[in-house]
This record gives sequence, structure tokens and C-alpha cells, in this order.
Amino acid sequence: MRSFLLSLLLLGSLPAMAGKRGPVVALTVAPAQLGLPQVELTGDVKLSDRSSVAGILAFNLEDVVRFHHAGGQYRYTFTGDWSRGTFLGGEIVTGDASWTHERDDGVSAGAFVGGRYTFAPALTLEGAVGGRGWWAGRKLYPGVILNLGIGWSF
Repeated sequence: MRSFLLSLLLLGSLPAMAGKRGPVVALTVAPAQLGLPQVELTGDVKLSDRSSVAGILAFNLEDVVRFHHAGGQYRYTFTGDWSRGTFLGGEIVTGDASWTHERDDGVSAGAFVGGRYTFAPALTLEGAVGGRGWWAGRKLYPGVILNLGIGWSF
């Protein structure tokens, strides 16, 4: 309960922080995944001008909406800044690895390079590409990270 209240306090303070230093949160959706049909939402929170952490939630939209995968990322901006720059990052994702929606639960870890551009009034476009390893069952499968997102920063 205490962590829930702390989370609400943090979320409530984000708009005030954004007014002083510009956007501090970017919420994006991956439009290409809607054709799977799947929706993936990413929330990226600025830690400093050069670093951020992101949370990922995805849901399968076939028949009944169900959890598909979830994960987290760390991003370090090496050119520009958080709103308009190029970043390196790493991610860990757990859940279903397949794009065919056959159950293939496991854990993925990977690294990527990407970029974000925030327009006025805060329309945000971002993309990243990289590689990953997916552990499912007792096997390691190589894979690709391809993230394209459109959303809003505040």
C-alpha cells in the first residue's frame, strides 16, 4: 500500500516537474504491432538529460485481451538530449516471445541503439534496433529488437 501511495505521489508531481524542465515522461504505442493484433505501450521516465528508464506492457488483442509480455529498459542518450537525441540501451522482457501468439513464455535480454524526436506541442516519435537472446524452455534463441513508437511527452 505504501508503494502504491508513493507511486501516486510521483505521478502527480510529473506535470509540475515537466513545466520547469520540459517533458519528463514519454508515453508511446507501437503502431506496427496493431496488425498482429497486439498493442504495446511504453512509458519512458527521464532520470537526467542523458538517462531514462522505460516500462513496457503488451497485450494480445485476439478474441479476448490477454497479457502478452512486459519488461523494462535503461536508455543512455549519447547525442542530443532526452527529448531529441540518440540513445543506447538495454532491455529485459518476460512473457510471450512469439509474433504468432502461440504460447512461448520465456525471458529476453538485449541491447539496442535508437533515437527520439519530440515536436512541439510534444508529439513524440522514437525508434530503436538491436539484438536479443530469448530463453524459452531450455534453449536460447537469437532475435532482433525493432521498436517503433508514436506518442506524447509531458
